[in-house]
Amino acid sequence: MLKRLLFLICIGLTSVTKAQDVFLSGVKPGKALVFSTKGALVLKNNCLSVKWLAGKSIIAINESAVQNKKQINLKGSPLFGLEFKDGTVINSADFQLSTTPKIVQIKGEPEAVKFSEKEDGVKILAEFLNVKYGIRVKWEAILKDNSNYIRQVFGVFALKDSLKIRKLNLINFTAETGIKPLGVVDGSPMVSDDFFFACESPISKYNNQHGRISSYIERQEPTLNFEASTVWGIVPKGQLRRGFLYYLERERAVPYRQMLHYNSWYDLSWADRKLTEAGCLDRIQAFGDSLTAKRHISLNAFLFDDGWDDNQTLWQISQKNFPAGFDNIKALADKYGASLGVWMSPWGGYEQAKEQRLQYGRSQNPPFETNLHGFSLSGPVYSSRFKSTAAKFVTSDGISMFKFDGVGAGDQSTGATVEYQTDMESLLDLVTGLRKVKRDLYFSLTIGTWPSPFWLKYGDVIWRNGWDTNTQGQGNGRQQWLNYRDGQAYKNIVMRAPLYPLSSLMYHGICIADNGAPAKFDMDDKDISDEIWSFFGSGTSLQELYINPHKLNEANWNCLAAAIKWSRENADIMPDVHWVGGDPSKGDVYGFAAWSPKKAVLTLRNPSNTAKTYLVNTREVFELPSNSNPDYIFYNAKVNSKETKSYVFKGTVHDVKLEPFEVMVLNAIPVK
Repeated sequence: MLKRLLFLICIGLTSVTKAQDVFLSGVKPGKALVFSTKGALVLKNNCLSVKWLAGKSIIAINESAVQNKKQINLKGSPLFGLEFKDGTVINSADFQLSTTPKIVQIKGEPEAVKFSEKEDGVKILAEFLNVKYGIRVKWEAILKDNSNYIRQVFGVFALKDSLKIRKLNLINFTAETGIKPLGVVDGSPMVSDDFFFACESPISKYNNQHGRISSYIERQEPTLNFEASTVWGIVPKGQLRRGFLYYLERERAVPYRQMLHYNSWYDLSWADRKLTEAGCLDRIQAFGDSLTAKRHISLNAFLFDDGWDDNQTLWQISQKNFPAGFDNIKALADKYGASLGVWMSPWGGYEQAKEQRLQYGRSQNPPFETNLHGFSLSGPVYSSRFKSTAAKFVTSDGISMFKFDGVGAGDQSTGATVEYQTDMESLLDLVTGLRKVKRDLYFSLTIGTWPSPFWLKYGDVIWRNGWDTNTQGQGNGRQQWLNYRDGQAYKNIVMRAPLYPLSSLMYHGICIADNGAPAKFDMDDKDISDEIWSFFGSGTSLQELYINPHKLNEANWNCLAAAIKWSRENADIMPDVHWVGGDPSKGDVYGFAAWSPKKAVLTLRNPSNTAKTYLVNTREVFELPSNSNPDYIFYNAKVNSKETKSYVFKGTVHDVKLEPFEVMVLNAIPVK
């Protein structure tokens, strides 16, 4: 049997540690250590320590001590639990050790993409067996260098028949611990003061009843084996969001990286037409001339949205409109230092094109599986074809990014419904498989996702939810669009998932084109500047340009280039972007801030038609650690630093006046 007795972690308040580009104040976690003595197995570093007592048939987490003790008692908590579809429940107490626990040194991989995989570390391995049900569980407890967390990985294997498991319960604590979910969507982390706990899956759920808080993963279909993991972490006092982000940046599939790209939707792509090679070449050339050659800004990619395929096939390039496939457009993109991306819809897309694809799928032998939304990614026939087609785009066409549109049960969902649970599981498998083809592929996962931070263990961004484009509040069309865009982010992300990073959202980019709602947006230079700067101020890595380049004048191009340059100069701190201010839909001043010990940025916007004042308190807007210098000098980021060295204001607290619909972008440097 296994029993958790105590999980003891401590934090200090002195130095600074860096994970990727997120700073963790307090004691440096330092080197991961493991040792065995007198029947005890210990994982520890400068921040945390966990001790397991290992006997012939028992492993238990025991009391451990480090400096500045800070502990949370997990006594009586099972290591894992399984619930079968017939209602039978067993947990770790019903298993026996089948192997002697092992200590393993982990060697980091310098060429790895995931940040934590670059680090050395240690882990403890053990296996458990339940003979009655024929189930073997492989358990790993892992601590990497410089980590403020431990991870546990559980592999469940059936020795006989397919597992009939309904739930895999990996966190099950007493309510006395004070642990509660922070967020209202599936896959939300659970927290207690300066601790965080979670099943590392966007489809995990939580339950709070009978005096216990638990987090589990439901399985809708029997399976021979599956793997799941948990994280237990600690953060410096008052630094929950940033401390969790430090962990997330280390463990996400690929750390934050900006993907500046043209997207053809609203421009060349629309419901009543198909893309052509000539149109795509024109857009690449236009951006190449005006942005790359003239202003020395290269895009990362050109993504072609709905309309590149032949609807009478399954995601095959239209030979009529692209007689050379993507070869010619790839060659031109290469010339300007960019790659290609494609839109694909796992459920088949929208409207007439979707019906044509579905008709093709039904005509196959065997036919492609479907559900109420269209194609079913959990169907073995369709799934195999979709995966092989997507992989071929990577290997044969050099595709570097995918926009997967339509991955679940619609917009503004809080999680996977029973009907779409298996499709969600298949989507995670799909993305994982494609990363084996090319590790640093960029994935935008749109309609059907919800703001669980653990989507980022697979993709790079998720959808902010809401309509693609709409209008709300005061101002002209473009200003109302900005109110709606950011109002939806506040409503659907900030308020529902406080620990989801805003730098990993699909906001729906900058929209200057001739189709749909953007066709009606005002083309005033000031309004366009507001959209450009407010968008890049959001810090999102998915930098979408839904722009017909022929609609931009010199001022627009100059503004776009300046904002891109500013964003790239501050890419090192953009993962930290967080919300400041109030609700755009109510006319409140709002914005985005990002911080590091060396510098910070602040973007503010007034979404109303009356001037407003916003109190900038550096401790609050930058969420400063308690021992940080609060005195900052603020500069206008829109003005070239070489042209002026005058500052806008300085100090710890300042009243900032914003004119109607003003967007203010500020660089901040701590006063030495």
